[in-house]
Amino acid sequence: MNYIPKTGSFEGMKLLNQSIVLNVIRLREPISRAEIAKITKLTPPTVGSLVNELIDQNLITEEQSNSSKAGGRRPIMLRINYSAHFIIGVYAAAEVISVILTTMNGSVIFEYRKEINKLPSKDQFMQMVKECIQHVLDETSAKRDLIIGIGFAMHGLVDPEQGLAIFSPHLHLENIPIKEILEKEFSLPVMVENDVRALAYAESWFGDGKGVSDFVCLSVGRGIGSGIFINNDIYKSSYNTAGEIGHTIVDINGPRCQCGNNGCLEAYASELAIINKAEKESDSGSDTILREWKKDSEITVKMVFKAAGDGDQLAQSILEESGRSLGLAAANLINILKPSKIILEGSVFEEGDFILSPLKEMIGKYTLRSSNEEIPVVCSKLGKKGMVLGAVTIILRKLFAAE
Repeated sequence: MNYIPKTGSFEGMKLLNQSIVLNVIRLREPISRAEIAKITKLTPPTVGSLVNELIDQNLITEEQSNSSKAGGRRPIMLRINYSAHFIIGVYAAAEVISVILTTMNGSVIFEYRKEINKLPSKDQFMQMVKECIQHVLDETSAKRDLIIGIGFAMHGLVDPEQGLAIFSPHLHLENIPIKEILEKEFSLPVMVENDVRALAYAESWFGDGKGVSDFVCLSVGRGIGSGIFINNDIYKSSYNTAGEIGHTIVDINGPRCQCGNNGCLEAYASELAIINKAEKESDSGSDTILREWKKDSEITVKMVFKAAGDGDQLAQSILEESGRSLGLAAANLINILKPSKIILEGSVFEEGDFILSPLKEMIGKYTLRSSNEEIPVVCSKLGKKGMVLGAVTIILRKLFAAE
């Protein structure tokens, strides 16, 4: 059985020893066969056989070492051939569908984005997804038998085992069988994950979480979510729904959230919450430049930040309140989990310190820490690209048996 069958399915990856060898090469390249045997505890003949199979499948390459031991023969070193196969990553939110084609090290070959202008039905949504994926395949002329699989990062509640989008609050859709539909359409294996958990996977491989065993991603956009990374893996819970920090309750008598409850963090600190508060306050007669600006166009988050930067006190107070709410949520996460790092993702963290400063202030004020504890709070360098790159990463983790 080939390691990656021409059908592109994951059946060949059940050969665990091949996955182990491949992952050791990825982590330690360039590396010799002898070193692989020492690390994996596999016998040298077994390693030699596995390596030869991987070479035959063009997954690894050989090169002569620049040095030798005690004047002997220079060992043959092994590297991953990252360009041998490709991966499709898909990120779907309420406002956009983003699709990329990458090599096996996450290097993007082609990307395509399609805006969602109005809420689609299930069928319309999946038709858009299929069209986006097909567009990438057509534009890149990627050979189907060289594509390992499709990773899909979906907002809302997701069942990764079933490949099912259980509930997508911003799309107002339920029970979308993403895996079943796309595997039937493209004859490729499909893996589905929540978008923020996918982001955490991307951070662990390519971003600020690389080499960190325990961290939390806090993502703020139209909604708010978290990806909890513990002992080098995502914590999902038995129900695959862990991390929905946006739907923890700030005030039971607070504003109504899109999930149907009242007083969720998302209703206080998301981009939509910022816009709604700015709209409401500017309509109520508050002294703000936003009242004039909204005569020409609808209020956006960028407009609120610009007003705050121009000294508008209402805009500043709205953003500071959002920062304090997020800071309290982050402080609670830290007190419960004690991660080594907090990674913040979202455009609201890229627009200056109006949200970031009160967030960090609340963390400093409300976390219980010993004298030697220092938990860095950093802004993601991957940004929104991390979501779709995370979709690719869930396939990479399967390929390299990283778990």
